[in-house]
Amino acid sequence: GTTQAGKGVALGSFLTQAIRRGDVVVFIDPKNSRRLKRVVQRACSDYRDADTFLEFHPAFPELGVRLDFTFNWQKPTEIASRIQSIMPVDTGGAFTAFGWDAVNVVVQGLVSLEDRPNLIKLTKYIEGGIEPVLEASLQRLFDASLGPAWRDLQEMRALMQAAVRGQIKRPSEVATPQLMACVSYYEQHIPQNQRDKVIDSQIRVFRHNREHYQKITANLLPVLSMLTSGDLGRSLSPDPFDAADTRPIMNFEKIERAGHVLYMCLDSLPDPSVATAIGALALADLAARAGMRYNLGGYRRISLFVDEVSNVINQPLIEILNKGAEGGIFTTCAMQTLADLAKRLGSEDAARMALGNLNNLIALRSKDRPTQDFVVETFGKTAIHTMRVGLSSGADAHLGDFSSSYSTQLTESFEEMVPADVLGKLPNLQYFASVSGGRIIKGRFPILDPGVDEPKLLKPG
Repeated sequence: GTTQAGKGVALGSFLTQAIRRGDVVVFIDPKNSRRLKRVVQRACSDYRDADTFLEFHPAFPELGVRLDFTFNWQKPTEIASRIQSIMPVDTGGAFTAFGWDAVNVVVQGLVSLEDRPNLIKLTKYIEGGIEPVLEASLQRLFDASLGPAWRDLQEMRALMQAAVRGQIKRPSEVATPQLMACVSYYEQHIPQNQRDKVIDSQIRVFRHNREHYQKITANLLPVLSMLTSGDLGRSLSPDPFDAADTRPIMNFEKIERAGHVLYMCLDSLPDPSVATAIGALALADLAARAGMRYNLGGYRRISLFVDEVSNVINQPLIEILNKGAEGGIFTTCAMQTLADLAKRLGSEDAARMALGNLNNLIALRSKDRPTQDFVVETFGKTAIHTMRVGLSSGADAHLGDFSSSYSTQLTESFEEMVPADVLGKLPNLQYFASVSGGRIIKGRFPILDPGVDEPKLLKPG
């Protein structure tokens, strides 16, 4: 529906129903609607526990929770795939693939060091260099394979002296002589069958020309910088050992297990780029959680609501729409026109493909002709019967002569069930709906006012 046609009122009704059912609710709101937030808070206070409601807002991080979108994973490559989903799409896909590889190398290195990856660490080692991770990985390998006295080995001491004198070429200025000696020893004295694939990939990045490496990861660093700057970085990459920060640290697994209601504002009006990145990363994490639910089984019903879906839609959301229902994730998307979705996805065909994954369609007032045509197509046609009745009578010249005739004609034609011009004239809150099973509904949404308490019944006498 178009602006002010009733989408927010409809979402408020659906959110209240989901909260009352006991669902885990995740609401992604790019605008931060105060009325919808009050509706959710009122529903939580009426039907759920006091600590059920959770809030996240980039502009007011001190009021909400901290969210860790890199906490839950079954394979380390999942984190690289999540970051890839929020990167700008390039035509050939080469830069996106390089970005995935850059993230994956750092993630694999941190995991091998038993260090939990997050967005701040990824940005630090991709932008500043892989050297600290590589040096720690090599030292860990040498401790395990050569013993704690590996620094006193004759070959290692010779390489160290050569590195200090500058006889070993350094690929970057931040490479220490000890790191150069360790890398040279690994390449010259460790047999192929004893080498570590994770360390091999780190050395490949370490040896790569630094200037060229920055060029091929040019579309990755801006996204990571947006998500790790200032207070937002501390909110999306929470430090559990920071005693000064008392905000709860949440992730989608904890939210699901505790049955929370998460109201996630993106603040898209003043900062649309960061809002898009946060929403896309949240959806990528939720898609990974859906895959985990498939693999492990046993889950609570999750109701996902996405307002202004054209701001945040990405491939993970399409995957959730496509496969999430069987995993217990039921999604409701709100949008204004088909053109908004087409611009975001690149073509009208891609927009229609995304909309094809949605079972139910609720059409409020719409002024956009392509959107009206899509709605009319969805509702289909119906048979219209037209009856024409003819009656004639007359008198001849002779007195008493009289004639009359009567005819009936019945025709049938197939016309649109909901004409396009009617969609542009619907009053606020009124809608046509096509729901799963083929039912067609004409209705009107009720307004939920969270600021007015329900009237109390007087006791008799």
